[in-house]
Amino acid sequence: MLETLLKPNTGASLSGCVRWTQPMDGVRVCDFDCALTVPPAMPAEPSEVPCEVLFCRQGGLRLTMTNGRQVFLHEHEVLLLLGASVQSLSVADGLFSGELVLIEQSAAAPCRLTVNAARIKARVTPHLGCVVLRSAVWIDSLAAALQSVPERDRAAYSAIKAIELLYLISTDSPLLTIPPESVSRDHYLTDTVRQVQEYMVSHLSDSLTIDQLSARFRISPTALKDIFRQTYGRPIHQYLLEKRVQHAAELLHRSPLSIVDIAAAVGYNSASQFGVAFKRRYQLTPSQYRRQARKS
Repeated sequence: MLETLLKPNTGASLSGCVRWTQPMDGVRVCDFDCALTVPPAMPAEPSEVPCEVLFCRQGGLRLTMTNGRQVFLHEHEVLLLLGASVQSLSVADGLFSGELVLIEQSAAAPCRLTVNAARIKARVTPHLGCVVLRSAVWIDSLAAALQSVPERDRAAYSAIKAIELLYLISTDSPLLTIPPESVSRDHYLTDTVRQVQEYMVSHLSDSLTIDQLSARFRISPTALKDIFRQTYGRPIHQYLLEKRVQHAAELLHRSPLSIVDIAAAVGYNSASQFGVAFKRRYQLTPSQYRRQARKS
């Protein structure tokens, strides 16, 4: 299904780097870093493999399920598809990068892991076979690791982590939790919260509060907090903090800006406060992270 996005002549406009490899039997990996534009609601083709895992490093994806529910995938999150009932796909214009891992049923055998496929199916089926995993110990560690894994090793590393992901789900590991099913809610409010999220991400240098956002978008603070958490899997303030430090990590890696300027660019008035928040997320100071990122 997701393979459709990364193949030419499927309705999507694709440019950039797309590398397909098979690091182990039963597993194919696409390591991609590209500009991707698709129609507003590109039909989802049935998958040819039982399981698809997408590690999103940059950009985002929206899936519309056959029951009308919308699922959003953002940077540093993981999408698991297992016989998913997806009606259409759409992606924001701009850069889209990550690793797509396509897994056959027998792929875990060489790793000597016992993966309970029935248990995974039981946990994922209530979500129509589509789950976004975010804000967990394992996910946070993976996101940090993918920033520094050399390109030559990324496909093999992603294949191993995808099989580990299935193992953790099948064993009900506390390192990885599947969010509860989303409750039904008004489409207008859902769309409003999506607009709030897009505004936040494009205004990371601003001082943003729930009261300011609710007033700007004419939604009650309570509804904003509740629906935001249901949609994106964590409280709005935590989401904003994560986006600030994630963008800072990208600037440290790719831009010549000073650490003081980067702190201001992601909404911190104090470089020391920025340093504390950054180290809490990446276990490195901004200077250490920049040196390590540039070495790789």
